[in-house]
Amino acid sequence: MKDEFKTHIKSHSELQETITRKKVKFLQLGLTLQPLVIIVGPNINEITQYFVYVNGTYYVLNSILSSVDCCFKAIQALNLEYSLESIPVWSFVQKGFYQINTDWDTEFVSVNSLFSDIGMNETIVTL
Repeated sequence: MKDEFKTHIKSHSELQETITRKKVKFLQLGLTLQPLVIIVGPNINEITQYFVYVNGTYYVLNSILSSVDCCFKAIQALNLEYSLESIPVWSFVQKGFYQINTDWDTEFVSVNSLFSDIGMNETIVTL
């Protein structure tokens, strides 16, 4: 799930290979690669670059927060779906940070439990 929410690669040279591998994986499942956050650095504590990949275009960003924001907004603006393996994480981002609820949302016990555990009330706009 975490790899589909954000993909960590150690060097820029792995970028194209990683995208190709993901495209093939999703094609075999009858799906398409959705926008994703890619972080580059030798380890998770030393990130040097942040990208959002959307349909063949790489957007360079300055932080993980701006990357998640950009990716979320691209998914919403282009009316795309969340990557199948990371739907609960994106659901948390959508409902917790953007306070958006739609008729198409899937409810996850884990997400609702997390909201409850951290004391977030359901003051969410329904679209």
